Amino acid sequence: MRPPKISAAEVRRMKGNLLFKPHLLTGPALLVFSRQLYYTGVQSAGVVVLAGALIGFGFVYSFEAVLSLSGSRALELLAVLAVRSLGVLITGFVFAARSITAISAEMTLLQVTGERTTLERLGIDTRLYLVLPRVLASVLGVAILDLYFVATTLLAATVALSGRVDVLAVERVISGIDPALVFGGVIRAGIFAGIAVLWVLRFAVRGRRTFPEVPVAASAAVLQSIVLMLLLETAYQLLSSQPGLR
Repeated sequence: MRPPKISAAEVRRMKGNLLFKPHLLTGPALLVFSRQLYYTGVQSAGVVVLAGALIGFGFVYSFEAVLSLSGSRALELLAVLAVRSLGVLITGFVFAARSITAISAEMTLLQVTGERTTLERLGIDTRLYLVLPRVLASVLGVAILDLYFVATTLLAATVALSGRVDVLAVERVISGIDPALVFGGVIRAGIFAGIAVLWVLRFAVRGRRTFPEVPVAASAAVLQSIVLMLLLETAYQLLSSQPGLR
């Protein structure tokens, strides 16, 4: 007696049931997301806060001395610069120096040791397990860093102007800025970080096969991500300055 024939569709379905497909933000993918978010949004906060404090002190003094602006006017100008461009660039550079380096080195090691190939042979979708959680965590983490930067910059500027932290002055300045400008900077910082991770994983890491290439991939990834974010920010500023696109 012959065994019943199984259709090609049924074979594909049965084979698919044997494959491990991590779902987004569950199981191992959630662990990757959580670790990347902690590394990007929490461990990098100290550097961003320090940069914001130094820029807040330095810029507000420069505005008063060079441009002869009053304290309130200097604070308003600094707030616009921070939410429109400085926050995006500074947080992007910190992200590139810390997280991009770690991501590129880790992914290159996975390729060199053959772990990524092994995962794919086991039926694990490495895009869902390795790539997507890191991209999403980077987007959210850098958006949080941008908020850290803007708040610290303005609070440090009030200390430079009045000798104390003036939360009310910061609130008045922020309330006078177009909310679309504030949220646009936060969202843009996160999106640029996600694009940088995808770019690095596609071009800086791909094809590395030996251990000496790990630091090469990390340094190339940092340089490429910084240049990419500068180009994206420049393109945005040029496009947003067009009268028909405001």
